[in-house]
Amino acid sequence: MTSDALLDHSSLSGEAALVLCCATTAATPSRTARASGLAARVRDWDNVIDIAMKHAVLPLVHRYLSLECTAAVPEAAMTKLRTQWQMIALYNRHLAAELVRLTGLLRAAKIATVAFKGPVLAAMAYGSINLRQFVDLDILVHQADLPRVAEILTAERYLSPHTRREGLATNYFQESEDAFFAAGAMGAVDVHWKATPRSFRFAPTEESFWHRARAIDLEFGTVTAIAPEDLLLYLCVHAAKHGWVQLGAICDVAETLRARPAIDLMAILDEATTLGSRRMFLTGMLLAHELAGAPLPDELVAVARNDRNVSAIARRVASGLFRGAGRAATPFDPWAVPIRSIEGTGAQIYYVVQRTLAPTMGDYELIPLPRPLFPLYWLIRPFRMAAQYGPRLVRKQ
Repeated sequence: MTSDALLDHSSLSGEAALVLCCATTAATPSRTARASGLAARVRDWDNVIDIAMKHAVLPLVHRYLSLECTAAVPEAAMTKLRTQWQMIALYNRHLAAELVRLTGLLRAAKIATVAFKGPVLAAMAYGSINLRQFVDLDILVHQADLPRVAEILTAERYLSPHTRREGLATNYFQESEDAFFAAGAMGAVDVHWKATPRSFRFAPTEESFWHRARAIDLEFGTVTAIAPEDLLLYLCVHAAKHGWVQLGAICDVAETLRARPAIDLMAILDEATTLGSRRMFLTGMLLAHELAGAPLPDELVAVARNDRNVSAIARRVASGLFRGAGRAATPFDPWAVPIRSIEGTGAQIYYVVQRTLAPTMGDYELIPLPRPLFPLYWLIRPFRMAAQYGPRLVRKQ
């Protein structure tokens, strides 16, 4: 079961404890006994569903309870869980089929892609696109192909909020991806030309993604997907960038570890050290091991536990994971975990400057300056941020 080292389980509501217990594909007698006991004491099953949905683990919770704890769950509650899971599964299948279709169109146009997250992660880590909760598709393309990609997606009735797309080609602004939204709210495609934004460049490079990519079957067809080694490190960096706010992000790491027991974790640790993401990788390993029961070599667990920064970040994440709405976060909470995950004062300062002051496409679309005047955006952006967030910060005082 989960360890008390990171999380005081007595601080959790019964509903949150049940979700945490069941968010795994790995059933054990002790876990099932605990889950059954927790389920028997639940009085608000709608809250269980809400927590599982919020943390993007409802398919896992439904699976565990329906396979292992049927007698402990009221029939009406199981029906609600099943209905929610069926809706997620149908949507996932739509997105998986759409990924195959769209990458096929791009391939026919001689445009290479690498798919990651979404249905690819579900298939690689969970063994089924029905067991992971996701809302969009993510593909990596070469930046030179962006205009043609936009043309093809637009022809397929996908729309981007960017009205001045020429700015993306300059490589001057913060953006590393372009979101395209399907008509009828039936999904979105995030088109990346960089694996992560320049303010958080700690994941494997795009060159690694391209070099180590491999084919994967998604039932509806084959797509080119990220390699497991790149995926595991990317998941830790991506979750650190967002502050590890969802249990689903921890489960993604745990299930990837379960699905790839022979993966060379010490080699990935060496790569993470080179990339500056050692702390992020070890935090992901510790969270996955302690909260989701992921199998890890004792040597790696010891390295993670003995790193004071890693342990402190993991404890902060674990204690705040199920924090109730009554404990309002400060405006600066979203910065805490990402900053502490970055190693070195210089790198931390660079992240803060880039995240707050580096020009974005929003600045360009608000005031479209010619390329020689782009440096002026460094002066424009602070005023724009003050106008956008200043009143909100004042209200929170």
